[in-house]
Amino acid sequence: MIRPLARALLVVGFLAASCVPHGLAFVKDQRVDIVAPDSHSTVQVPVTIRWTVHDFQVTGHNGSSNPDAGYFGVFVDRAPVPPGKPLSWVAHSDNLCLATPKCPDQQYLEDHDTYLTTDTSFTLPQLPDLDAYHGHELHEVTIVMLDGAGLRVGEQAWYVDFKFDRNGL
Repeated sequence: MIRPLARALLVVGFLAASCVPHGLAFVKDQRVDIVAPDSHSTVQVPVTIRWTVHDFQVTGHNGSSNPDAGYFGVFVDRAPVPPGKPLSWVAHSDNLCLATPKCPDQQYLEDHDTYLTTDTSFTLPQLPDLDAYHGHELHEVTIVMLDGAGLRVGEQAWYVDFKFDRNGL
């Protein structure tokens, strides 16, 4: 006969085993390395974000679902699309856009600080005005990999944050 404490521990053990996350990557993906600007540096506009890439073939939007080939999504001061989602997810709660044919288009994405590129650099001619105290702003740029079909590859995202003094223009 199992004692009540032992029985409780056995139940807790079974419950804990059923809570193990499945499909999550706990290994750091090091295929992208942002090399400029330096993290926490102060920048002027235009600001160019530069990165290197390894073990990922830059092919652009070619319809392929290969997780090792595609292009990049660049997100400025906003969260990237969730893993496995297309860039159109940026408009997932915009009923006007969803009701408009061909929306979201490139202009819509750019208006929402979302950019596509096959390059390993991206220049921002201006930065969103964050209306920060005395013009001292902290910006963040996030880069994700997209497969050739435009879906976000994996969970990994690479980011750099930097300062911008709007009053010092």
